Amino acid sequence: MPFMQAQTEMPPPIGLAASTSMFGAFSILLWLIVMAVIPWLRDAFDISPIIGWYVSGTALLLVPMLIVGCLMAWRELPKRDLVSLRKRLRLNTMNRGDVIWATGGLFAIATTTAAILALARYFDPSFRPSPWFLLQPHGWHASVVAAWIPLFVTNILGEELCWRGYLLPRQEAGFGRIAWLLNGILWCLFHWSFGWPIMVTLLPVTLLLPWIVQRRQNTSVGIIIHGAFNAAGFIAAISGAGT
Repeated sequence: MPFMQAQTEMPPPIGLAASTSMFGAFSILLWLIVMAVIPWLRDAFDISPIIGWYVSGTALLLVPMLIVGCLMAWRELPKRDLVSLRKRLRLNTMNRGDVIWATGGLFAIATTTAAILALARYFDPSFRPSPWFLLQPHGWHASVVAAWIPLFVTNILGEELCWRGYLLPRQEAGFGRIAWLLNGILWCLFHWSFGWPIMVTLLPVTLLLPWIVQRRQNTSVGIIIHGAFNAAGFIAAISGAGT
């Protein structure tokens, strides 16, 4: 089935090795944050792991990811201005079809994620789809919410503009209709330092979101889906539903 919107200018293709290297570089940075930076902030400054993640994840991973995605897209532009950058990143206005796909995608992701959680906990009651550094006493804490907001914004914009806005169109140029699958698999593997339970839980969103974005040719759809999914995950984490 053809894409819903034609892409007027195809960016240069990117291969498997380069795609893997880009995801891999940021995944190693994520691993260093999880294994070294968060424990150091805890031990040296008595910063709780969840706050340490929100601060270090924002500053050391997600802001750089956002900058890299935008700069790499900017370098490809024959005419370098913000309008051209927006088009290159496929930040299109949401139309009725996009809203329908975003809504349906969220429902499908939520349903399949819930099914995976239920099945996993049936076979393993100790299955926990949350990393160790998000564990804390349940309830709303002002400091946690305040630290989460910058991470939420940079997470959504950083990953969507880098993985979907910049990288996915280049993967489409190289791999065609199956580009979303490569993008989704690498995105799932990017989270390897969080542990296999989280990677299994993330399978629906990491596969369905790139497929929908490629079909709609609109990164804005991914931003909406990703934002809603992450907000729900944050609520689950601080309420104890994700433990």
